[in-house]
Amino acid sequence: MSNQYDAIVIGSGIGGGAIGALLAHRGWNVLLLERNKHMGGRCISYERNGVMMDLGWHFYCLSDKGPLQDVCNRVDMPDGIPWNQLDGTSYIQVGDVQRKYSKKSMMEVVADDERENFERLFKAVFTLSDDELAELWYVSVGDWVKSYTQDKMGYALIESFAAQYFCVPAKVASAAEFIRAFREVMSNRATAYPSGGNFSVPLVYLDAIKKYNGTVKNETPVEKIIVENGAAVGVRTKDGEEFRAPVIISNADIKATVNNFVGAEHLPKAYVDRINELTYSGHGVMLRVLCSEKISEKQVVIYIPDAENPPCKVTDEMMAGVVPKLIGGCFGSPSNFDEKLAPPGKQMITSLHACPPDIRENMDEWRESLMRSFYAVYPEAVGKVEKIWVDPPSLVKGMAGETGAIIGIGQTVDQVHEKRPSVISPLKGLYFASSEAGGHGIGTELAATSALELFETLSKMTPASKQPDPIAA
Repeated sequence: MSNQYDAIVIGSGIGGGAIGALLAHRGWNVLLLERNKHMGGRCISYERNGVMMDLGWHFYCLSDKGPLQDVCNRVDMPDGIPWNQLDGTSYIQVGDVQRKYSKKSMMEVVADDERENFERLFKAVFTLSDDELAELWYVSVGDWVKSYTQDKMGYALIESFAAQYFCVPAKVASAAEFIRAFREVMSNRATAYPSGGNFSVPLVYLDAIKKYNGTVKNETPVEKIIVENGAAVGVRTKDGEEFRAPVIISNADIKATVNNFVGAEHLPKAYVDRINELTYSGHGVMLRVLCSEKISEKQVVIYIPDAENPPCKVTDEMMAGVVPKLIGGCFGSPSNFDEKLAPPGKQMITSLHACPPDIRENMDEWRESLMRSFYAVYPEAVGKVEKIWVDPPSLVKGMAGETGAIIGIGQTVDQVHEKRPSVISPLKGLYFASSEAGGHGIGTELAATSALELFETLSKMTPASKQPDPIAA
């Protein structure tokens, strides 16, 4: 078999799978290489003790109305992802009070004398002009919220959305990026979760690569990107095999790509310095609870125990080693979207909570805090919990890399828009398709838009296999 391809993709996450599928559909001879046994990046699903689990608990905020579906449509597989939409059983719980998720319920958490200001903030999300929005790229969500209201709980509510979207604190998250995302989520009302678990999304893209005569290999770690005459021309795997292509696309950690796969000597120093100073999104701990019977119809509950502990916020106390008594998080029941994601008659409930990068030394305390928070949200589960799993960031680090960050390069005020790495690198032939370069949106959708952005560039090129033979000519 020839080791010459039109494009080689390193990594099978959403961005890698999507660009591979798009190019293969266009007629490119694509090779995708994944280092792990499991494929899908942060959208890995795997079986543990007879239960199907996701590496992370993802919601797909735009689902069939967003970039993930756009990729499917473009590769003529519109029904590839089995979306299950939210059916209205989503809630916000502040303290002990649980309310149906709605604009009205959000307003009710704000003090009466600040409600009008909070209304103005919500109105601004939908009425800001493009010029006004452009002025907020490098303004933090925190500063933007405070320009409307000083209400602590109102701030915590918006902070919880920003932190869940981007997994970075409101004090550094980009206001323009948040407003664009919040506007899309609220307007489309398309939040969903797929049957079969998270892997159902990248699986479609990997299937598309193979459908259109591409090649997908797992357990094939890339050791080096081959650079010759100032251009990326191929890759060498850890077992010494070489594959060649004029287009190399990295879906891997951008820092590892630049420093390890390519080597800093092949890129401009200013570019390498910029890549190395980039910061990742935050880290999270996953709680998974298997109940002996179905205890709730709720699909989603956003839990804010108090104004200091919104979901996905790492507090100063956490960084100092103090585990909160109650911790905010986003709870969801995969088996309420797809009953096959729990054993017959049982229910799986999972949640994601912010935490420091490494919590292994006090896992018992974290487990106790997580379960206190779980019972605060699901008191009906008392006496019906059959099995508990707590997965720290080290699991994500081991399976997806990048220090175990939940998303990738953070969408902070100094890492969005023009300050974000481009999908096109300074090295000829090297490109990126991931949540770390280009793109817009929330998590997986950020990666998908990165792939779509790169496709717009590459689709203008004629792949090497379609170019005339210069000797024959």
